[in-house]
Amino acid sequence: MKINYPVKDITISQPFGRDASNDPVYKEFYAIFDYKHCGVDFPVSVGTEIFASFPGIVVRTENHVGMGNVIGIRNGNIVALYAHLSRIDVQLGQIVDTGDLLGLSGATGDACPVPHLHFELRDITKPSLKEMVFEPKFEMDIDQFKETFEYVVNNKNTKKTLKTLSKLYFGTESFWKKIKLINKFEYDGDAYLEDNAVISVPNYNQ
Repeated sequence: MKINYPVKDITISQPFGRDASNDPVYKEFYAIFDYKHCGVDFPVSVGTEIFASFPGIVVRTENHVGMGNVIGIRNGNIVALYAHLSRIDVQLGQIVDTGDLLGLSGATGDACPVPHLHFELRDITKPSLKEMVFEPKFEMDIDQFKETFEYVVNNKNTKKTLKTLSKLYFGTESFWKKIKLINKFEYDGDAYLEDNAVISVPNYNQ
């Protein structure tokens, strides 16, 4: 799966992995990442059009304390985050193609001292947030991309169902039958899943 630039102006103000350990503005936000910048920043002005870097399904549209208005798009085991937006033009569960308009850039969120787009890639098969983030290599294929991946059920905080997994990986509960089909389950979307059960998560287009 190839990664395209999410903006027309490909100038980068903060590269992936930049050391922020002595940065008075960014240090606290990147503590969980060993004070390294976890994405790529594009210094675009408020209202700049933001485009999908790859095809996928919208799994996240929310206002986050640090990232402000953020969109998450999943394709297989890869999720792209587009943060600090001033406007979101897509909905949860919506399927988008490369180059589709997602919204407009902004300066929302506490981790945004000046307007910019924060673009971040995560491999959601990794066990921790710090391990999930990896460097975007634009106009190149992602080596760790997987169409289908496995999720191990953990009911420690909330009991999981096929509907909750659908909401997590497809943005809405309406895709739970897709998970049921690939796993050949007989129970319905509201049945609780057993702890440590291994669930195959299909891609949005499978």
